[in-house]
Amino acid sequence: MKRVSLFLMAALLLTGAASAQTNVPAALQKKFPSLRVQPKVATKRDPVQGSFYMQKMTITPSVIVEGAATQPQGAMEATMLIIAMDTGAKYRERREIYKVHAAETIQIAAVDKAIKRELEFRPSKTQFDSYRDTSNVGGAVYKWYVFGLRDAETKQLLHFETNCVPLQKHTASNPDGRSKFLALATGSLFDTEFK
Repeated sequence: MKRVSLFLMAALLLTGAASAQTNVPAALQKKFPSLRVQPKVATKRDPVQGSFYMQKMTITPSVIVEGAATQPQGAMEATMLIIAMDTGAKYRERREIYKVHAAETIQIAAVDKAIKRELEFRPSKTQFDSYRDTSNVGGAVYKWYVFGLRDAETKQLLHFETNCVPLQKHTASNPDGRSKFLALATGSLFDTEFK
């Protein structure tokens, strides 16, 4: 049994499974009963015409929010960060450089019945060299997402989620630092030496 558990844990880490931290404060439980949140990021790759190695990527983030279907749900705001890796630095220089490719906060209206709702963030595009060797000419490829959901009125964090394993570990032991990451702007360096 122990061997199976370790295998499943390793498989989740290797696939970049997301870590969710839903923590509705006691004072907000009536406003967000049975809150369930599921951020998603879909990616689609297309070759660049006339090139064997360059690819375009379309990144489409969204979030599903639901709650107790017979009860109202308060207004929220959802923040999604898309983190991209510099392929030239990775394969030519053997350095890992990550940047915030896209950052967006959307408003989620209050509802009388907390039915399942899927909300979309703006899609974005990248272009990158897909060859994993020293000939790589660079570009940016999707790596991770960082997601946060707040009460629109008090700005208290209700849900935090990421598929970046080092950040997942860092925020599990440093929950107060989650807001710092959610505040990063597009173009910001995403330093994985978390402190």
